[in-house]
Amino acid sequence: MAKAYDRVSWSYTCLVLRKMGFDEAIIDMIWRIMANNWYSIIINGRRHRFFHSSRGLKQGDPLSPALFILGAEVLSRSLNLLQQNPLYHGFYMNDQGPQINHLGFADDIIIFTSGRRHSLKLIMHTLKTYERISGQLVNRAKSHFFLHSNAFKTTCDRIRKYTGFYQKEAPISYLGCPIFLGSPKIVHFSDIINKVVNRITGWQPRMLSYGGKVVLIKHVLQSLPIHILSATTPPSTTIKQIQQIMADFFWGWRNDKKKYHWASWKNLSFPYSEGGIGVKLMKDVCQAFQFKQFNSSKNILTRQCGSSVQMDCSLFLLHGIALEPPGWKPTSTLTLGAKEFRLNSPSYCGEQSGANYPPMRSWPALELHL
Repeated sequence: MAKAYDRVSWSYTCLVLRKMGFDEAIIDMIWRIMANNWYSIIINGRRHRFFHSSRGLKQGDPLSPALFILGAEVLSRSLNLLQQNPLYHGFYMNDQGPQINHLGFADDIIIFTSGRRHSLKLIMHTLKTYERISGQLVNRAKSHFFLHSNAFKTTCDRIRKYTGFYQKEAPISYLGCPIFLGSPKIVHFSDIINKVVNRITGWQPRMLSYGGKVVLIKHVLQSLPIHILSATTPPSTTIKQIQQIMADFFWGWRNDKKKYHWASWKNLSFPYSEGGIGVKLMKDVCQAFQFKQFNSSKNILTRQCGSSVQMDCSLFLLHGIALEPPGWKPTSTLTLGAKEFRLNSPSYCGEQSGANYPPMRSWPALELHL
């Protein structure tokens, strides 16, 4: 959305709150907070008189994100309602899988659909209706569509005609994580490697001791890839490359040549009491996040994997067994030694095969008349 917070209609926000069952006293209070917006312009150091705003939410106001999300909920429900239209053909991973409609976070949204003419018309009609009633505006300069590499050119031309968006090639970055087709490759995670290199490049002119470098590695460099490691699994080559860059930074350079590494990165990962410096191995961090997702996540993939392995996640007692459940192998392959892993879950991750999972909640769309 273009200027997402600045274009929100106040009357639309109050109407959404009223449709969702908020009390009139609360709605009146929120209206007074939104409408009490006055601005002034300074030209050549001279302040001119104040003028009153007619729309928009205040940037930095702790109430603004909640109001914006409530307004965006109308668009989300309207897109979900398209699945009930017989002329709409959505996107399926496979014949037996669920229909994926859209993903949304704040003012960023990804819509999954087919390239059929009626489906494109219904989506654009929904977006234009949302623009008209909410005051929002789709930023067409930053909006793109993606197709499979084997898609016909006529399909590409049809989507460009009905949407007005330009085509963009994968991979793309959404919420800081790469989205790509097929298995993960090094090129998909080049951005995080560049971030680590750029951060180290800014520190090169400084005279840093080994203790100072350890602090920077622990609290700055190793925190950069945490978000990606918690959401996806990079290739092992990418993890090794990041650790190699950190090791080169720790031992330093001399005459544009790397100094000799007196200890491996694995030995440096031990605590101080065991002869290390306490840095983390990215592989261990990645596996820790995989265990967390397997134990606590409630998404469809995790439930399917839990149902496939049919095990109690409250207790792992494996003796040198490679854990490779069906469907989970592309994400992680874990080999556990003779150790006992107790996870914070007293119940099962999955149920027996053939179990009926509870249906997903479907909220009715709002009918707004302004």
